[in-house]
Amino acid sequence: MREKGINALLENRYFTALFVFLTVFVYFWNIWLNDIWIPNEAFYAESAREMLESGNFLDIYYNYEPRFNKPPMTYWMVALSYMIFGISEFATRLPIVLSALGSNFLVYLIGKELYGKKVGVVSAFVMAFSFQFVINSRYASPEIPLTFFFTLTLYFFIVGYKRRKFLYILLSYVSLGLVVLTKGFPYIAVIGGIVIFYILFENSFDMKKIWKEIRFIRMEIGLPLVFIIGFSWYLYMYIKFGSSFLQTTLEETIHRAIGKKSRGISDLFFYVVVILWGFLPYSLFFYYSIAKYFKDRKRELLFPVVWFFVMFVIFTIAKGKIPVYLIQAHGAISLVVAYYLINHTPVKTYDKFFYYGSLLVPVLVSAGGIAGIVYLFHLDPFYYIASLFPFLYLLRYKDLRLLPFISVLTLFYMFAVSVLPVAEKFRPYDKIGQAISDNVPEKDIPLYIEGWFWHNMPFYAKRKVYRDVKSSRILSLSEEKPLLALVKEQTLRKINGAVVLWEGYLYKRGSESRFAIFLKYVHKALKGDYSGFEKRYLIYKRWVR
Repeated sequence: MREKGINALLENRYFTALFVFLTVFVYFWNIWLNDIWIPNEAFYAESAREMLESGNFLDIYYNYEPRFNKPPMTYWMVALSYMIFGISEFATRLPIVLSALGSNFLVYLIGKELYGKKVGVVSAFVMAFSFQFVINSRYASPEIPLTFFFTLTLYFFIVGYKRRKFLYILLSYVSLGLVVLTKGFPYIAVIGGIVIFYILFENSFDMKKIWKEIRFIRMEIGLPLVFIIGFSWYLYMYIKFGSSFLQTTLEETIHRAIGKKSRGISDLFFYVVVILWGFLPYSLFFYYSIAKYFKDRKRELLFPVVWFFVMFVIFTIAKGKIPVYLIQAHGAISLVVAYYLINHTPVKTYDKFFYYGSLLVPVLVSAGGIAGIVYLFHLDPFYYIASLFPFLYLLRYKDLRLLPFISVLTLFYMFAVSVLPVAEKFRPYDKIGQAISDNVPEKDIPLYIEGWFWHNMPFYAKRKVYRDVKSSRILSLSEEKPLLALVKEQTLRKINGAVVLWEGYLYKRGSESRFAIFLKYVHKALKGDYSGFEKRYLIYKRWVR
């Protein structure tokens, strides 16, 4: 059974190459299609655009106002992509997709280094379509670049540590500096905790051996290098902007960790639940694998287990809880899962039940998801055939180990080719931007938005956008100077001489990152119910003295 399944596939380089190709294809497919998502992606797309516009790559501005919320690395990556490929949705997301693929490759390298090529390949496949990771690879935010530099740091460390080559350790310090430039200085403690606890457990708390290993990693050289790379930008920003920058930085880091109110016992299980859905389709198998680890105490799994548990404990203790905080542990989870997929075959009946059940349940969920997409979004029934593809694999190879990966790959392909294009019909932000560009090229004329704010409007308007403007203020402005505004119908009726440049419906139920809620209203709109949207008019009124 095993030889006909996962091992046979991994020994066939053509099948492996095919899976790699399909993974890369699905990651890239339609990344150019959707307008900039609101709100998070808009911050990085617009700030990078303003960097190119101003030529200033050190100061971060969003909507022409200073933005201190995140370090510059993600902005720089997007800006570099703009310089090479031009300003577009594709260029916005390209660095993120490359970072995601790079993270998968690094997990493969770590798996290969520690456990051999087969575990390396499977760990990369497992991580590639873990639900939370792959979803975050579709839009610009720091989480995936952070995962890349985070994993790169640990790759250089473990290779240097195992091979006793300090050059790799030195490169891990360089990479850690880039981690700081991506998400902030608290990650020095996170990665430092992983390294220190790994050394402690690896050397069985023998202080003589531990001191030898601490001397080997030469922190007296590495930590100053981390501070030079990671904190130089922080120092520049503090010198230029002073306490306002410092206050925002502390709120984004220290306050999030210790300043928020605890929700009690539910906080202890927050990330247990996050892993359950965020690491689908292998989350159930991961819990199975962890149980096996504590039973068998496989010493060779120490590194990924320490990696996972240090992160899990730190973010469970921290009062600020956000699901994406654990994405950087997906590499560790993937390594543990891949190890047991390759090296463990259940014998006892109860073990078989949990082993194969943890693999089969997410496959059924994925097949139901594919069927649900076809039904809810009125696709050609031909697409139902896609839900059979994982089962055809099962019939051919009679092995469940890679079936969850194939199921979610199929599901995500369906999502990219069908759901995203349908959703885009209700996201006309680029059309608004084009109407502005065609009719009001003067960028010194700002855009006023009545009673709301769509965060990607500065990106598409390519000018200053004023948010939450009252109707009375817009009426007053219409008598004082040229007016470009996105207004409701009641306000439009009160402005004489205004030309309507665009009209249509815009989503007005909060963040599109709450994607399930957004899709619920898209589904309603397909049936003619626009309760999640609001009719708006883009108007322009020339001013005559």
